[in-house]
Amino acid sequence: MLTYIFTSLFVFLGVYAGALLAFIAPEELKPGRSYFRAFENTLLVFIVLILLYAYGAHLGVLILLGVAATVFLYFTSEESPVNQIAYFLLGIAYFFSTKSVDLFITVSSMIFLYGLPLGSLYVARKMKKSKRTILTDVLLNFGFFVIVALMTNLVVLYIANI
Repeated sequence: MLTYIFTSLFVFLGVYAGALLAFIAPEELKPGRSYFRAFENTLLVFIVLILLYAYGAHLGVLILLGVAATVFLYFTSEESPVNQIAYFLLGIAYFFSTKSVDLFITVSSMIFLYGLPLGSLYVARKMKKSKRTILTDVLLNFGFFVIVALMTNLVVLYIANI
């Protein structure tokens, strides 16, 4: 349980690492914006597909779902809350990754990497605010990942003990 908690906190720090990258190299944000979005969307699709594959989804379904998700994410605007909602839901996916140690390590690493462009793009949109305000906003907007990850685990543990 303690490993789960510390790992979820470490995974969440990916968003702050992305924000830090944006503060360190703000001149790279504008030319790299499309690459950040592509990396972010690719990671999101791969995380979902890896989890579905680990739980036995059929390969044809995975391919169709991957193509559909990629097309959907390609046509969403950067200002849409899709990635914020996706990060929130990754808290549930994080719990489901505990099926095996290898899956847990893989998904945790990918969620951490997903946080890098997520944090960078968030800072790029809010660059006119002060750094302190931005970092507080990051916690308020994306901190629900940790809450969802921990609450999902606690609910399942509670149900298992009934």
